[in-house]
Amino acid sequence: MEPTLSVEQRGSDVVGGNVRGALHTIHKKEEFINMTLAVLMTPEWKVYG
Repeated sequence: MEPTLSVEQRGSDVVGGNVRGALHTIHKKEEFINMTLAVLMTPEWKVYG
């Protein structure tokens, strides 16, 4: 959120609005993102190189 405020203070409301929109979307999908990461971190999904 701090980078958003910094950009907006410099006069780029469009960029600030885009960042806020992206953060809002991530927040709405947070539970799904966390579940997906948990699945990908299971031993069956780990890639050993």
